Amino acid sequence: MPNAAFPSTFLITCCAVISLATPVLGGDSQPFTITQLVLEGEFIPGVGTVTRIDTLAVNNSGQWIVEADTNAPTDIDSVLIRNGKLYLREGDPLDMPKGATIDSFDSINLNNLGLSGWNFFLDGTKDIFDDSGIYLNTQLIIQESDISTAKGFTPGTPYIGFFEAKINSNDPPQLLLMASIDDPNIPTSVDRALVVVDLSGAGPGFTETVIFKEGDILPGQVEAIADFQTGPHDFAFNDLGDVMFIADLTGDTTVDGAVYVNGDLLAQEGSPSPVKGRNWLTLGSGVVNLNNAGDHVYRGRLDGDADTRDLIVANGAKLVQEGDVLPDTNGQPLTGLGFGPVLVNDDGAALWYGEWTDPGLGAIAGLFYDETLIVQEAVLTEEGFLFESIAGGQDAFAISDDGRYLIFEANLPGALTGAFLIDFGSACPADLVVDGDVGVKDLLFLLGAWGPCPKQGDCLADFDDTGDVGVKDLLFLLGAWGPCP
Repeated sequence: MPNAAFPSTFLITCCAVISLATPVLGGDSQPFTITQLVLEGEFIPGVGTVTRIDTLAVNNSGQWIVEADTNAPTDIDSVLIRNGKLYLREGDPLDMPKGATIDSFDSINLNNLGLSGWNFFLDGTKDIFDDSGIYLNTQLIIQESDISTAKGFTPGTPYIGFFEAKINSNDPPQLLLMASIDDPNIPTSVDRALVVVDLSGAGPGFTETVIFKEGDILPGQVEAIADFQTGPHDFAFNDLGDVMFIADLTGDTTVDGAVYVNGDLLAQEGSPSPVKGRNWLTLGSGVVNLNNAGDHVYRGRLDGDADTRDLIVANGAKLVQEGDVLPDTNGQPLTGLGFGPVLVNDDGAALWYGEWTDPGLGAIAGLFYDETLIVQEAVLTEEGFLFESIAGGQDAFAISDDGRYLIFEANLPGALTGAFLIDFGSACPADLVVDGDVGVKDLLFLLGAWGPCPKQGDCLADFDDTGDVGVKDLLFLLGAWGPCP
């Protein structure tokens, strides 16, 4: 696959932060760094010029993927940029199925092992009934038209399409598929199912487990599953193997949407919400997420007052509601929560998008961790970024599991769309090789960087941010020797 290096403007700039502070915009010093990753108008060697940012992913090591559109011919114009290099492009050949090329990408992901599990739409296959597949990086796992071996399906049930896939960070990883099937014992010709694929440590072997499928009756229900919400943030997966999803039930349409983790009902349309006196009006267009500790978040819409109807819930309690006034919104109520994801990191902090009206700045949007504003429009950052707009769509931002990295889409002056990375720093900054321990490898890394940095803030080992790696930085590393806390 292509691996052409980009110009230096595409390379990620890393800055060390001595301690992990509570993220907050403004104050004496911004306790994080913001780096431009990809910007509209930049040239990708061998492809063309970036015209749009699509989807984003980042992991605990700060590795990232940005899907971007370019001005190349339309059948080969979309690319995946990984850590500053061209990774995959529409039109790239795949090993399997024979003769297939990538037609287009579904949503992207990147686990903490550096692996991606996703759905590719394919060209060059035999017919339209096998033109998509689930891949681990570029290794084919399941192709449309393959017969499932899962015991939860009637023997002979084929896969007839895929909406999305999720990957966790187990070794080997597991994949969660939002799949379309055609089970002979389900009356409809297109049936939906949530399927977990356990990959073996080596070779092509894997096992498939049906979590729930169309026609099943969920715990606490009398109506069967009619379908699932199939958007990229309508279902979630963690390292414990927990599955969170939104199901649509048969029967009364005013109570047919329900949010579950595994078999546990969290919320249902028509039922009381965590806000006293307000019931859930709709959950069918909501979003869900859960972390590796089992914490969960979701967003839905309440009945009643239209100005306070959108609500985000964390572990069963209200986190934030449209109309709330937060410490960083200048005394103004939230006017919207956007249409993007709500994400929860492994420390239990939730990332979300909010909108409000500032008397001096006008309509404003920003990204929040819980009730703390991280980055907003119309305020100059320490790096000199002035964001005209911050995107709030379904693939507009993502976080690493540990919460250290936040990747987001925003517009700079002139309506230039870009992808940007926030690094909150490490709770163990002397662990330069990110292996959970400060030791010989970190010492060798520091010694290899000894002397002036190419540019101040450009050296991981420059702990005191003096623009030089020297004795003070060495003493800091030695003082942190041993396992990270």
